[in-house]
Amino acid sequence: MSRSVTIVLVVVALIVGGFALRRAMRDERVSPSAGGSDPKPAQRIDPVKAVFVDVAAASGIVFTHEADAAGEYRLPEEMGSGGAFIDYDDDGDLDIYLVQGGKVVGANLDYRNKLYRNDGGRFTDVSAGSGADVPGYGMGCAAADIDNDGDTDLYVTRLGPNVLLRNDGGRFTDITGSAGVGDPGFGEGAAFVDYDRDGLLDLYVVNYVEWSADEEHACYDPAGDRDYCSPISYPPAQHRLYRNLGGGRFEDATDASGVGAHKGNGLGILCTDVDGDGWVDIFVANDQTPGFLWINRKDGTFEEAGAIRGCAYNSDGLAIAGMGTAAEDFDHDGDYDLVVMNIRDQAHLCLRNDGGFFTDMTHAWGFGGWSMPSTAFGIALFDQDHDGRLDGFIANGAVNRRITSERSDRPFAEPNQFIRRGADGRFRDASGEAGLPIEPVQMSRGAIMGDYDNDGDIDILVTNNRGPARLLRNEQAGANAWAMFDLTPASGARHALNARVEIVAGSEQYLREVRPHVGYLGSNDPRVHVGLGGATTIDRATVTWPGGGRESWADLPVSKHVRLREGASPSFEVLAPDRSGQ
Repeated sequence: MSRSVTIVLVVVALIVGGFALRRAMRDERVSPSAGGSDPKPAQRIDPVKAVFVDVAAASGIVFTHEADAAGEYRLPEEMGSGGAFIDYDDDGDLDIYLVQGGKVVGANLDYRNKLYRNDGGRFTDVSAGSGADVPGYGMGCAAADIDNDGDTDLYVTRLGPNVLLRNDGGRFTDITGSAGVGDPGFGEGAAFVDYDRDGLLDLYVVNYVEWSADEEHACYDPAGDRDYCSPISYPPAQHRLYRNLGGGRFEDATDASGVGAHKGNGLGILCTDVDGDGWVDIFVANDQTPGFLWINRKDGTFEEAGAIRGCAYNSDGLAIAGMGTAAEDFDHDGDYDLVVMNIRDQAHLCLRNDGGFFTDMTHAWGFGGWSMPSTAFGIALFDQDHDGRLDGFIANGAVNRRITSERSDRPFAEPNQFIRRGADGRFRDASGEAGLPIEPVQMSRGAIMGDYDNDGDIDILVTNNRGPARLLRNEQAGANAWAMFDLTPASGARHALNARVEIVAGSEQYLREVRPHVGYLGSNDPRVHVGLGGATTIDRATVTWPGGGRESWADLPVSKHVRLREGASPSFEVLAPDRSGQ
């Protein structure tokens, strides 16, 4: 792209951004009663102050991402990287996997992914000899049990080809070739999902753009200096869908399923039953191209319905710079609403789900002005203080330099954010009360959720581009109750992906789902967490299993890790170790 064309595009973006900012300022003054109010009762214990402490180095996580950023401004340099909370040794606590970058062009044997074993809250680097320390220019990963043997396996997306690592009792084996899932594209997000309900986890792979070093070109910022090109400077990519055949083998179902009919600049992905028909659908956040909503036709094929159902564009008709994405039931009506992260000067996108059709509630739900100064990639939605309302952690990092940046040494660094939702249903920036580490600000990408110390609250693993990984321990110490559910199916994969959990505790009702593959480039704690406010018992927990069966448990304890097994109701198991008192 020529310099003059780039400058014209920047001017157009500034005009659009200015319009969006004026709209945000206008809409932020609108009463939240127009769909933004929280219908749940207001009788709650006062929330405690949020405190996050970076314990990465002190707990043994010493990892710095490499991106080969040497002034060439090649697009892959700024997109990684991710990681996972994964209990790879099945000992009841979460281990950590971190994806390394390396050299965009050339061999990467000296740049390898890292595996850290959790030993009671301290981590040991067990990468060497684990089989998980694969080289290659990595981006993200997804963790799940692909062969129904009870071990959690790993799929790593890369600047081609991707790699599938089978877990054999704590030792990983590269089975990419025999499995047939080594897509050579510009891999970004990935998610395991049983889209055909045969008891085997299939795999959706999100590709970003069609890229090669030979086709890279120079772009410039408004001051005339070199900068990264927009993704729309490159051809959009085809995504991949692989159907699990069993025995560690997959078939490429991209064309047969209909997924191959559309291309987009894919980054974020999540899988959930959007329309309530009992079959899992797939949402993909695309960067400056329309978002995809793949509606499951129940016959092995999908219909792309993003535009028809209202989640391909925002209310201004713009295809946003969609990055990370998440889904929760914000309005407590029994279906899952969507949040999609966006580039600076544009608000993040918040979409209310009404029976499978979406309405832009960005400003009514408070996602306006505070979200516009930064570029967000990772999003984690969780109840930090257990008051019954969802909070959020947002990982920020620019993709183009700020001309007036005060951080000339780190022009892409931006502060991360912590957000709270009030009783009026609106989110606000609560970073100042969160105790977030202020310095050094990084170029953050992933915000990965998990209770790594088994104390009942959600901690955050932050992955940074060209910077150290950070493990933010949640230090909340309030009196509010919580619950953590480990859902185990009667057969099939270790974790019941997309199982739906409805919880009743006193006058409050909550809806959660086993959905580890959300956010950006990461795989989260597969257990289901919920904050319960002042509840002293869980009156009922009802699980809708992936196969469609439903069963309930009554009088469950609060502030415990509990395993619910399919077919075992009313029996349940309180899990150890339980460190809620530490």
